[in-house]
Amino acid sequence: MRLSRHRLWIGFRGHWVTLLGVAAVAGLVVAVNPGSVALALDHASTVLLVVMLPVVLTLYWVRGVTWYVIVRAAGQPVRFALAIRITFISQMFVFLPGGDLWKVPLVKLEEGDGTDAGVLTGTVVFDDLIYLFVLTFAMVPVVVGTPVLSIPLAVALLPQLAIFAILLSPSVYGALAGRVGKLRPFRRFRRELDLLGPAFRSLVHVRTVLPVVALDAIAASLSISLFALALASVHGTGSDLLHVAFTYSASQVVTNLTVIPGALGAYEGMMTGAMALQGVAPAAAATGALLYRLGNDVLMALIGLVVAVVYDREHLLSLGRSGGPRF
Repeated sequence: MRLSRHRLWIGFRGHWVTLLGVAAVAGLVVAVNPGSVALALDHASTVLLVVMLPVVLTLYWVRGVTWYVIVRAAGQPVRFALAIRITFISQMFVFLPGGDLWKVPLVKLEEGDGTDAGVLTGTVVFDDLIYLFVLTFAMVPVVVGTPVLSIPLAVALLPQLAIFAILLSPSVYGALAGRVGKLRPFRRFRRELDLLGPAFRSLVHVRTVLPVVALDAIAASLSISLFALALASVHGTGSDLLHVAFTYSASQVVTNLTVIPGALGAYEGMMTGAMALQGVAPAAAATGALLYRLGNDVLMALIGLVVAVVYDREHLLSLGRSGGPRF
């Protein structure tokens, strides 16, 4: 019994943030009314739910292509098929600390010493930051017509600009990386931290940024379409596509800047509140957010698991035995 309690405590301590997110989602459903959510699901459009599948698959294929372009620009010998495969497999870890950084150990397991963990980390950070930056501009059309909404745009944009400024300044980044690297939880990542800044800066040139921005614009459009489909499937009327894009982008950018893995709980709550303020029924807004989560994260995690079992079973077991993303 003592052993079981100990294991339970260890498991909770390692994933308490994720469990808190699950509790927040459950609390949202209770607050909105479980009966209303169930009714919205019962009347959901099967056709629109089915259409979500090719959209989400195309979305992550585009994200994989984007990461491949970045990785090759960084001089890392990662094959196209491998970049796509790892993009899908990494979705298994969306609710775990680290997020997309799980791509790094997955590549190292495949390619071994042929790749550099620090440079790969820089490519993942570059990929995510540019995507969020591009997604932020989906807010602009609504802001032009309603200037007061420039406040949430600033809230979403300013932290990103601060992060870019730090990464692009060798002296500032070097000083901060040195301090962070001395902290006990990050000591084993000191080399990766030292390389992340230079790797990021090496990617900031026209021949890399332009194709990445173009691909990210496509990915952002697909992401917005996926949420719009989820909302439409439960008849979430009351908001036009531009305002849906504004709300989706603001929620995604702001919640992704939190430390919550996958922004679980924070995203659903923010989306539901914002859509309800625009006139969408709270039950439809909450159900749409949950369906988006199921399609974008849960379904993709299952697809990633299937891909891993088919192509990378031994490597996946090796990663599990190692206890986490040890770069």
